Amino acid sequence: MRRLIIHLQRSTAAHREASERGAVAVLTALTLVVLLGFVALAVDVGLLYAERAELQSGADAAALAIARDCGQGVNCTPELAAPIAQQMADANAGDGKAAASTPVFEGNTVRTTVTTRDKSGAGSLALNFAPLIGADDRATVSATASAAWGAPLSGIAIWPVAFAECEFDLSGQPQALTLGAKGGTLCSKYNASGDLNPPGGFGWIGDDKDGSCSQQVSVGSQIQSTGTSLPQDCNATLAKQLENRTILIPVYDDKVGQGKNGYYDISGWAAFHIEGYTFTGNVSWEPQKVTQFCNGSCDGIYGRFVRFTSFDEGFTIGPPSSFGVSVVDLRE
Repeated sequence: MRRLIIHLQRSTAAHREASERGAVAVLTALTLVVLLGFVALAVDVGLLYAERAELQSGADAAALAIARDCGQGVNCTPELAAPIAQQMADANAGDGKAAASTPVFEGNTVRTTVTTRDKSGAGSLALNFAPLIGADDRATVSATASAAWGAPLSGIAIWPVAFAECEFDLSGQPQALTLGAKGGTLCSKYNASGDLNPPGGFGWIGDDKDGSCSQQVSVGSQIQSTGTSLPQDCNATLAKQLENRTILIPVYDDKVGQGKNGYYDISGWAAFHIEGYTFTGNVSWEPQKVTQFCNGSCDGIYGRFVRFTSFDEGFTIGPPSSFGVSVVDLRE
């Protein structure tokens, strides 16, 4: 009897071990299925996110490029803008292929949509692991963007000097813009000494209260003249921002008062590409280009007015102007 009991105990233990081994195998198989599902999710979702990021870059680039052109009055119809959208979409796709829909215009805003297209021309993205868990083997991804354009309404003048509309010449001819209109002025109503302007003439409007040597300026506002030349401590700061650079400068159409009680009526912004400058304190770059227009010494900048589009997010968009400058804002 004793031997029978021992035999039965051993037999029960053996069956128990075999049963546990079978359960572990089943659990392992089920776990692998779940793990494969997570792998499919991680890999394919990551692929979709990467694809969408590329498409969004393409849509953003297309909207900005078209809005830039529209700001300069070119390629501003769906038919002319469509090739630009396609070019930007392809340029930002990892495989060089994407599908851009015909841009949609509404007022001064353009909307672009870019969708998946692979090298074979298919309009969907092949997924690697999703079919293993019964999901679709392809997916379509898209992205949209919109951008607006218009003349700058308000923003920061990094060189806070206002000049008269009669100085503006978009012919591309080089010219000097001198402080106080002391030589080189195109304005017949101003004399060489600038006596008909508030002191500062071609006027310094920066109060420099925050030490930035810049000034917030809005079209339609009156900006007070300081009645003085550029602050000495701003010369070097400004020079670093001006060399061989295109900047936006405020334009005024009228002025009132004199000295520190002088005001400029701001009518717009114009773009000036700087090729030389000279300021007090021996701060200069190609100064002879400026001083050749002066009877003696003078401060100012030399260069030419240009058509220009700014992507500076610090500017707000206003109605069109006749000064050849526009700003573009990515809205979506």
